[in-house]
Amino acid sequence: MKLRPLLFFWCLWFTNFFVRTAFSPLLPLIEDALSLSHGQAGGLFTSMFVGYGLSLLIAGRFASRWGYKRTVLTGFVLIAIGLFFVQAAETYLAIHLVCFLIGTGLGAYLPAILPIITETYEQKDWGKVIGIHDSAASFGFFATPILIAFGLHFLSWKRILLILGMICLLLPLYFWRVAVEPKKQAVQEKGSYAKIFEKRSMWVLALLFVVANASCGGIYAILPLYMVKERAMDFDFVNTLVGISRVGGVFVSIVLGFLADRHGFLRLLKISIFTTGLSTLAIALASSVPFLATVLFVQAMFSVAFFPLAFATISRLTSLSERAMAAGVIICIGVIFGTGLTPLLLGLTADHFSFQAGILGVGIITMASYLLVGFLEET
Repeated sequence: MKLRPLLFFWCLWFTNFFVRTAFSPLLPLIEDALSLSHGQAGGLFTSMFVGYGLSLLIAGRFASRWGYKRTVLTGFVLIAIGLFFVQAAETYLAIHLVCFLIGTGLGAYLPAILPIITETYEQKDWGKVIGIHDSAASFGFFATPILIAFGLHFLSWKRILLILGMICLLLPLYFWRVAVEPKKQAVQEKGSYAKIFEKRSMWVLALLFVVANASCGGIYAILPLYMVKERAMDFDFVNTLVGISRVGGVFVSIVLGFLADRHGFLRLLKISIFTTGLSTLAIALASSVPFLATVLFVQAMFSVAFFPLAFATISRLTSLSERAMAAGVIICIGVIFGTGLTPLLLGLTADHFSFQAGILGVGIITMASYLLVGFLEET
C-alpha cells in the first residue's frame, strides 16, 4: 500500500477540516465583535454550509469533466481567497458572504478526492485507506480549538485566518505531483442524478448524513458558545477541553477502517449512530464538569466513526462514474441540513429557551435514526 499519496491526502483533508472548524472556537469572539445574538452567530455556519453543499453538487456533477485534481486545487484557491477577504469584513452581511465563499471552496474536496483515492488503491484496501484519510477530520476536531486558543495569545482571530489562507494556497501545489488522475476510460459512462436516486439506499444514506452531521459538526460548532455563554466556563479552558475530547476520534477512524474490511460496515454503522445519540443526550444532561468532559470524549469518538464507514459504503454501492455525483449529493444534503442548519436552530432555541433543550432534541433524533440502517441491510 502506497503511503506517500495517502499522507498528502491526509494533510489536505486536515487543512480543509481545520478551516471548516476554525470558526467554532472563534464564534464567541465573532459574536462579541459584531454584537450578534446566538441565532445570528449560528447563522454564519448556515451560510458556510449552504456554499459547501452547492459546491458538493457542482463538483460531484462536473469533476470528471474538469479533472479531479483540478477540482481539488480550485477549491483550495477559493478557500484562500475567502480567508483573505475576512480581513476586510466588518459587517454581519460581509461575514456571511465570506463564509459562503469559504464553504464553496471547502465543498469541492470530497467528491473529487474519493475517486482519486479509490483509483490509487485496490478495493480490498478501501476501508483502511478511507479510514486513515478520514482520521484527519477527527484530528482536526482535536487540534483546531487547541491551536486556535494558543494562537489567540499572540495573534488576533483575523490574523489566524490570514495564515490559514496562505497555507491553503501553498499546500495543494505538491498534491498535483503525487495524486493519480482517474483514467478517462474508467469514467466514460456518465452517471445521472435520476439513476442515483432510483436507489433507496442513496436516500437512506442522505438522511443518515443529515443526522450524523447534526450530532457531530452541528453540535461541535455550537459547543464553545454553549459552554462559555450558558454555562459560564472560561474561554481557554473550554477550547482546550473541546479539543482534547476529540482525540479519541483520531484512532477510532483508523481502527474502524480495518474492522470494516473484515466485519462489514452496516453493523458498525448502527453501533456508531445509536451511541452517538445516547452520548449527545448525556451532554445536555451533564451537571458536573468531570461528567461533561467524559461524555464529550465518548460523543466525539462515536460521532466521527460514522463518516469513514459511510464513505466506504457509498464507494461500495456506486460505480466509478456515479461515485463523485453520489458523494456530492449525499454529503450536500447532510452538511446543509445537518452541519449548516443545526447551529442556527440551536442558536434560535437558545435565544428562546436554552442550548441544553436543543442538544437534547438532537440526541433523541439521532438515537431513533439508527433504525434506518435496516433499509441498507436489505439492499
